[in-house]
Amino acid sequence: MLILNQNDYIMRQIYQLTQALERVIAVVLGLKGSKQSQDAIEIVNQALTEHLELDIDALLEMDAEEMIQKLGEDPAINHENLEYIADLFFEMSKLHAKDSEIDSETVIFFNRALKIYRHIETDGTVYSLDRNYKIRNIEQLLSGI
Repeated sequence: MLILNQNDYIMRQIYQLTQALERVIAVVLGLKGSKQSQDAIEIVNQALTEHLELDIDALLEMDAEEMIQKLGEDPAINHENLEYIADLFFEMSKLHAKDSEIDSETVIFFNRALKIYRHIETDGTVYSLDRNYKIRNIEQLLSGI
């Protein structure tokens, strides 16, 4: 019988969540251009509910700082997984924007991604050109609205 200590258990949770988020992002990216943003939201909701016991609506009901704090309370959420969640918001906002005009829901998705990316930039220890590009891209998109 294998007994896992607390750190092994948390590392396993982080790994499982990372794998799940990577799969969800791949599915969302596969839906680009197919006018299936609602399908993407359902897939993301299922993954978040399964792994974090939260869904998109619950995250969107919180203000951005509260959302980041709530996500940070889960031991499986490290900066890498937090960035995956930001990537999900970013990709969903781009997908939703392609399906229709940029509406308030799209702006909310962009803002959530931006808040998480900025949080990681200030709180994290690893600089990412890709993350910095996404921040500037979102800022540029939102300034045009």
